[in-house]
Amino acid sequence: MKPKEIEDQIKGLLGLNLGGVAPGSLPVAVGPGGGPRPGVRNPGPGPIGPPGPVGRGPPRPRHASPAPFGPRGGARPPGPFPRNTAPSPGQIPKNSAAARGGGAAAASPQAGNRADVPAPGSYPHSRQSKPRQESEEEEVEKRNKKPRTRTEPRTKNRKKSGSSIVTVEDDEAEGTQEKAAAPKHKEIEIQFAQEAAQEAAVATAETLEEFKPSEAVLGFLAGKYLYPLAHKSSKFPRARWFCRLCEYHCDNLAKCREHYLDTRHSRLSRTKEVETTLYHLPRPNKHHLDCLNSLLATVEKEQGLSTSDLNIRQAVAQSVHSLLQEHIQGCTVRLYGSSLSGFGLKSANVNLDLQITADQKPHLALLKALEVLHDSPEYLEVADEFTAKIPTIKFMTTTGLACELSLNNHQAYQTSSLLKDYWSLDPRVRTVGVAFRYWASVVRMDRQAEGTLPPHTFAILLVYFLQQQTKPVLPCIHEYLDPSNE
Repeated sequence: MKPKEIEDQIKGLLGLNLGGVAPGSLPVAVGPGGGPRPGVRNPGPGPIGPPGPVGRGPPRPRHASPAPFGPRGGARPPGPFPRNTAPSPGQIPKNSAAARGGGAAAASPQAGNRADVPAPGSYPHSRQSKPRQESEEEEVEKRNKKPRTRTEPRTKNRKKSGSSIVTVEDDEAEGTQEKAAAPKHKEIEIQFAQEAAQEAAVATAETLEEFKPSEAVLGFLAGKYLYPLAHKSSKFPRARWFCRLCEYHCDNLAKCREHYLDTRHSRLSRTKEVETTLYHLPRPNKHHLDCLNSLLATVEKEQGLSTSDLNIRQAVAQSVHSLLQEHIQGCTVRLYGSSLSGFGLKSANVNLDLQITADQKPHLALLKALEVLHDSPEYLEVADEFTAKIPTIKFMTTTGLACELSLNNHQAYQTSSLLKDYWSLDPRVRTVGVAFRYWASVVRMDRQAEGTLPPHTFAILLVYFLQQQTKPVLPCIHEYLDPSNE
């Protein structure tokens, strides 16, 4: 094969569209008789390019395959190539091994950066660029996630005074500032809605100008833990905002509003506020302890059972005992629960325990007690709950006290008697016990019927806590009791 023929075939493979040859088509390999050689496509009329010089070496052997090249990276046949300032479609870069120098330079392993450029017709492997792309994405995410720092001082919105005591004037000043901040918050929300509409209008107009929110809106979103992205994320190219609390990307202001109104963001925001508040709480001092003692004493006085309240409840038990003893021979009625232990509230029920002799039938005793209480004018709204876990009779006194009468509740009576002994040992136990009981009532933790704890549980927890201190406040009474004596 002549050098010209080899040059024409090379140009056809490299996609040099000269003289009407389609890119990627093979030129005609002319045989000795002037006709086309079988197995090679006809590129059409027209010359391929200028003829190359003759006599630059012996002719290359003929190839039966349409591809004149051997294996990838083989030697290139000699011949001049046109110098183009810009690569044409399908042409390889100038610094590749096939576009530089002669055949010896292309065949040598030290010849240039042949490994950096793919062979004709091949594509760069994505595996080579994937690690670099992932590292860029991680770097962008790290730049966007700025470290969370606590820039607010602990004494924000407080007067600087010589002592750490918060006075009444400080609290009133903070209350005034909160009232003044409410209308400002509404104004910022209105401004935020207006700027969100402006941003949507700019996006609809498809202008090159990028909308920039005001400083007030930026501060408002910063309070919601939403910050503008310093660098665009490769995973979320349309995102412009990032929530550091939920690690969530938002495209525009409207999406930001949807996000900070979401239930999950609101829950995490409240948790974050509680953590921040607890972190900035000052250490307790004498003023705090005095205020706490005053608060506990007030709760005990307003919500706890006083000595007169306990006497009134004891009188109710004695009245029911006198009434039922006339109709049920050998029975006794006694107090148990918080009315006996003293760890109760003014709103607590009066728990009564009906004790009968061994020869009497329990169901008949309860039916008789229900009949007697129903016929007595001293008690109102008498009703039975015999289908409950513990059958009881409920009624009201003329003074408004709610009472519950149960049968043979001996264990509850023993527990209440033990708690009463602990209650009488130290007045501080009484104060803290009533406050703890009142807290459980406020948060509805003492509703056993609703699946929570029974009311007397909180008194038991308090006694156990005071017994387990380094310097125990209460002793363990049951360790000093005689097991043989019930």
